[in-house]
Amino acid sequence: MNSQSSSTVRVRIAPSPTGNCHVGTARTALYNMLYARKYGGKFILRIDDTDLSRSTRESEEGVLEGLRWLGITWDEGPDVGGPYGPYRQMERAHTYRETVDTLEALGKAYRCYCTPEELEAERKEALAAGKPPRYYGKCSRLTAEERARLEAEGKKHVVRLRVPDRTLSFVDLLRGDQQKDMSERGDFVIVKSDGSPVYNFATAVDEHHMAMTHVFRAVEHLTNTFDQLAVYDAMGWDPPQFGHLTLMLNPDRSKISKRAGAVYIGEFRDMGYMPEALVNFLALLGWNPGTEQEIFSMDQLVEAFSVETLSRSDAVFDIKKLDWFNGVYIRNLTPKELAARVRPFMEKAGYAIG
Repeated sequence: MNSQSSSTVRVRIAPSPTGNCHVGTARTALYNMLYARKYGGKFILRIDDTDLSRSTRESEEGVLEGLRWLGITWDEGPDVGGPYGPYRQMERAHTYRETVDTLEALGKAYRCYCTPEELEAERKEALAAGKPPRYYGKCSRLTAEERARLEAEGKKHVVRLRVPDRTLSFVDLLRGDQQKDMSERGDFVIVKSDGSPVYNFATAVDEHHMAMTHVFRAVEHLTNTFDQLAVYDAMGWDPPQFGHLTLMLNPDRSKISKRAGAVYIGEFRDMGYMPEALVNFLALLGWNPGTEQEIFSMDQLVEAFSVETLSRSDAVFDIKKLDWFNGVYIRNLTPKELAARVRPFMEKAGYAIG
């Protein structure tokens, strides 16, 4: 199904099953959900589990549980199903194989038998000649007889996409015009020697077949967009609209990391933060409602949310501000509600609760 064939907004969060839900993942999921709810669209959760060494159902559930605790819900996903499933990448292998077969049949992808040693030698040669250190398409020029001989010898291969020697561009919904000269990129790998798809290839195929209209994700993925656009271009698909969100920073302006404090949703839950407070805090960590209002229910966030007022500047994760939000929400609880919230912590500490 063409990604732009439906007028219904379709957005997604596609976490890797790392075992814990990172605050960055949570914020991205929140913004996508708010956008879908705002425009009557669908919010999809897909598990990007191409890293087989780290992917288990237990690690997947850790991510989903963190999102659920925050009150972030999805319309389609591995746990709730939906018309565009499966919703785990490694259960979608047939779609990647079919796309590779199409690309090879069209002459837009080819098998590469170069060894790591040959690739390294080519890279050094290019650098010595003052050329970009990319793959220059040696295996794209193999004859049918040469390919048959290499196959008969049992040589391992990857599959590479023929990349156009021209500039690819898109308009980022937050950052404006973006472009890249793909002649400097070279023909990149889309299928590894073990047959598994490379992330950028699998992602482009998934976005298309799941009919995504918009992709809001972390700015770290901005450079990946051009490889994905090359896949869309080769297949003749219309890409979704892209928007790349700002970074979360520690108070010292370094990228947020575990060394500076809690970064996983479960940690904040165990420290006594209320999910409503954390959602409110995360929403304003990269989005400005354009008013003085700071306290928002989820329904109020849906009503006020706008891509146009998403920040273009990186956001500092200020734990003191989160403490303030938590205090506001705690003070708004009735005694009965407060008792219910406190009870699990008392029991965990070993107190007998009557």
